Amino acid sequence: MSSDVEKEKIIRKGAEANLYYGHWFGKEVIFKYRIPKKYRIEELDKRIRTERTLNEARALIRVKKYGINVPQVFEIDTVNSTIVMKYVHGTKLKDILPNLDDSKKQLYFNEIGRIIANLHKNGHIHGDITTSNIIITPEENIFLIDFGLHEYSDTIEDKSVDLHLFKRVLISSHGKDYKYCFDAFLEGYRSEYKKIDSTEWKAIIKNIDAIESRGRYIKSEERL
Repeated sequence: MSSDVEKEKIIRKGAEANLYYGHWFGKEVIFKYRIPKKYRIEELDKRIRTERTLNEARALIRVKKYGINVPQVFEIDTVNSTIVMKYVHGTKLKDILPNLDDSKKQLYFNEIGRIIANLHKNGHIHGDITTSNIIITPEENIFLIDFGLHEYSDTIEDKSVDLHLFKRVLISSHGKDYKYCFDAFLEGYRSEYKKIDSTEWKAIIKNIDAIESRGRYIKSEERL
């Protein structure tokens, strides 16, 4: 590796990828390296990691055009299944949420709702909306990170699943704040969709209840 490109320390080990902090030609960056899976045939494993690397990098580049704050991509290394992207200074929303007053919660979650609606309007499904994948910068800008499960879709079902999973995260990790935060999120989501005179948001939000009902039905069946 060139002296202009240096991985300095690992900051997270994941099941699918490791994140390294370092520098890329004088810029602070994150190297996202997709880990080889020994249980897969080597050729298949390489293809899967390359496709997922390209999908994530392209998604980051495309959604940035919609005015959404995501890490800037500097390099896509398909040989090593690595994305080099700008390091975003800030704090995970998960870590600061317990200490936020209601006005800040309203402000942040309303804006997060607008961001996700902006994604959905343009056919992007994040796939892993969590408070760990939302960064608040010192300037209070909101960054959405980790598009590793990103998909392209315009279906009501996929958009509802995206919101349902976020709701489950709020309930499980931030139970005390769940309803206030999710209501603020949905308010922002609706208002962003209304900019294009679309009523699609009604079907998306309504379908969350249908997804939850299916989940309860399956659990009941399992108990029988």
